[in-house]
Order: sequence, then C-alpha cells, then structure tokens
Amino acid sequence: MMRYFYLTLTAMLMTACTAQNKITSTLGGGYMFRPEKLFTPVREAVSDGYWDKPNGLSGEHVIVVDTRLQQAKYYIGGRQVGLSDISSGRAGHGTPQGTFSVIAKDIDHVSSSYGSIVDSAGNTLVESYSVGDPIPAGGHYKGAEMNFGMQITRGGIWMHEGIVTSAPESHGCIRLPRKMAKIFFENTPVGSKVIIK
Repeated sequence: MMRYFYLTLTAMLMTACTAQNKITSTLGGGYMFRPEKLFTPVREAVSDGYWDKPNGLSGEHVIVVDTRLQQAKYYIGGRQVGLSDISSGRAGHGTPQGTFSVIAKDIDHVSSSYGSIVDSAGNTLVESYSVGDPIPAGGHYKGAEMNFGMQITRGGIWMHEGIVTSAPESHGCIRLPRKMAKIFFENTPVGSKVIIK
C-alpha cells in the first residue's frame, strides 16, 4: 500500500513539473511565471527580484520595463542579468512608453513635484501633496525621497527606490524595491537605454 502511495505521489509530482515546463515554454520562457526566480542559479536573490552579473560581462546596458507585468528586466550585452518587481504610473499619471536613456543619476534625489507638508517639528500635516496645491498655515513642503534615482525623461520621470506593490501606484515614475534600486543604480552608466512598454 505504501509503495503504491509513493509511486502515485512521484507520478503526480512529475506530471506537475511537466505541466509547469509546458506552461513555461508556451509563454516564451515563462515570463508571467517568473521561472528565473525558480531555476536560474543566481548570486544574489531577493524577494522582489534577482541580480546575476558574471564577472567580466560587458556590452550595452539595457533596462526593459514592462508596465503590464510590472517588472523591469536588466540586460548587459544582450544577456539578462537582473529582474525586479516595479510599480509604475497609476491612472491619470501613466508612465510614458518608448525608448529613453538614463540622462542623470542622483543617489539621494528628492522630488520637486510631489511630497508632503510638514510643520516645524516635522509632523505631517498633508500626507500626499502636489506642488501648486494650497499649503496650510505653519506648513512647508517636503519633497518625496527618490533614492537611487535615475532620470529617464526631461519631464521628470525617474526610476528610483519606492513602495512597490507590483501594481501601478506612482505619479509616473518607476519604483523599485530598495535593494534592487541600489543594484540597478550602481550598475547603470548614464546613457544606458531604457525601453518602456
């Protein structure tokens, strides 16, 4: 009886693996199922992505941002070396699509458009503030932190550290989890291509 149980369990597991492989190949590498997190040997794995850049790898740096899947893939010399969950622009503040490049980097960038209003003691008076809205008496503007910022449009769209829910949440910027934002920032030269779709 136990032997039958183990044989049945083994067959079920093999079927599940086969089904997963079939789904993976059907979806062109398992894009939606993120097989990279399961099968790729990585040097640095994090809950919100991974980074695996072999020593000596060179070539063009390209970041491909998929706003539908809320993911950013990082390529060097045509080889994928990184993946991160993101949060892009929400309705009314959509992230622009097209081909851009990193035009500036600022490790401790602060937004000049969005933030909060605080009093002289640092207490928050208005949690979500857009420049141009009225400021309550005794308050002053405090720009939202956009650490590990990489500017990709003259209009103020940046890729930076922020709250990531894997859903569109931002004012148009591309948010990455802190660890992945730091890795992307440290490995991206100014001028690197950013493709947003």
